[in-house]
Amino acid sequence: MTVPTRQALLDNVERAINARLTGGAVHSYTIGDRNLQYISFNELIRLRDKLRREIAGSQIRTSYARFDTST
Repeated sequence: MTVPTRQALLDNVERAINARLTGGAVHSYTIGDRNLQYISFNELIRLRDKLRREIAGSQIRTSYARFDTST
């Protein structure tokens, strides 16, 4: 079993958000005496934002400077 990358997790969270927005998923349901609840929409948004920050923070940033010494 492989551990999903942060990007894969973000992709899954964004799919879940889109499914909720388009009616393709529900927050909870009950069948007989069994009740199943999914992560709330607000929690999905918070998780998406957290994953985006983590991914952005882990990307390599390189800065270049050029100094003109011809003066």
